[in-house]
Amino acid sequence: MKIVKYSKTYKNVLKLQKNYLIDNVNNLKNELKINNKYIKQKKRKNCKNCQKILAKPTFKSFGVKYSVCKTCGHLNGINENTKNFTQQLYINDKGSHYDKEYSNDFNNRVKNIYLPKVKFLKQVINKKLNLLDIGSGAGHFLKACESVKISAKGYEISKYLVDFAKKKLKKNSIEKVSIDEMFKILENENKANVVSLIGVLEHFYNPEKFLKSFKKSKVDYLYLAVPLFSFSTFLENAFPKVYPRQLSGDHTHLYTEKSLLYLAKKNNLKIIGEWWFGADIPDLCRSLIVSSNHLDKKSYMKEFNKKLYSVMDSLQNVLDQNKICSEVHMIFKKQK
Repeated sequence: MKIVKYSKTYKNVLKLQKNYLIDNVNNLKNELKINNKYIKQKKRKNCKNCQKILAKPTFKSFGVKYSVCKTCGHLNGINENTKNFTQQLYINDKGSHYDKEYSNDFNNRVKNIYLPKVKFLKQVINKKLNLLDIGSGAGHFLKACESVKISAKGYEISKYLVDFAKKKLKKNSIEKVSIDEMFKILENENKANVVSLIGVLEHFYNPEKFLKSFKKSKVDYLYLAVPLFSFSTFLENAFPKVYPRQLSGDHTHLYTEKSLLYLAKKNNLKIIGEWWFGADIPDLCRSLIVSSNHLDKKSYMKEFNKKLYSVMDSLQNVLDQNKICSEVHMIFKKQK
């Protein structure tokens, strides 16, 4: 029986995302810098999700043109996420653009962001779990698994993040490998029954190659967390001076419910768990605050917090229930 969940509380998460608000100017500059590199890559001809020929771009955001696939509904940036572009983002800069986001408040991030992900996985797959975690970043998800005694081994392409994670992990482990090595490791895996990609699939320059490796492997379950073509996407176009968290930089293609269903059907996978939630309303609040520089910031934020933050979860729930939120977690099982 499929388990479907909606929403979560942002009471504790918002404190961990204060960097988005405080460093808005620098974050925006960095995203525009990445976008400028991205638009110099070769033009995309085929949808990143279904490989069908793409239609003409339908809109432009922060200098990048996007096209919605008519076949599977996937949102594509019209340039390729080439291997060279990927290496520049995650290897050549030593992961420095993730420094604050990944490493600050490590324990609180594990408790409030990653442990709920692990609990959802346990709820859906009610058996002993052994994980192969791909794109482990600074090891937050591995640490969350460790805290509930789930054996997990992680792989990450950034030496900077691997070195950081090793200092935090006690039982679970992490290794630095190339993207291509990750796929080979997956194909040869003989212990894990779950492979997890938490905010990773959208970063691959060739997600189709990963899915082929998963099908070849002996691993039964696939746990994905991916960004969605959502309300936040449209908010970002309305606030051009606010850092675009959802669609920009290394997020130049977004999933939809339709494109995920297409992915499942094409790869003979059964969806056994869904958790729809987003940060669209927090994004709206952040955009309003950043854009209110002409007001008395202290008194404005006091009233803003009193009026809107108290109903933030309720407003977000409306988007989550209608599956137009900024994120989804899905668990797939191979079909015989």
